[in-house]
Amino acid sequence: MHTVLVRYVLPGPVPRQKMMEGFKEVEGRFRATPKLIRKYFSYDESKHTGHSVYLWESEADARAFFNDQFLTHFKAKFGADPELFYVDTLMVVDNEAGRTTTN
Repeated sequence: MHTVLVRYVLPGPVPRQKMMEGFKEVEGRFRATPKLIRKYFSYDESKHTGHSVYLWESEADARAFFNDQFLTHFKAKFGADPELFYVDTLMVVDNEAGRTTTN
């Protein structure tokens, strides 16, 4: 498994509700993304900073998703380039599902 941490600073303040509306608009896209195990949408309204966490089956799957086309679309939508951090995921503890997955 492989995790991608994404951080982006919006050009100005955006109300939490507006961010949630935007997140809901793209939910279906992420449900239909092959090899994506999980995605978290997070937002720090006080710093107008978005954070996302993606869990992928492999690093290759993650890097294929975050291609030039994605980055161009992202910048057009949010007005900022995202910072991407690719990290090897050794273990996931999922209390909701009652399981631990190791890699």
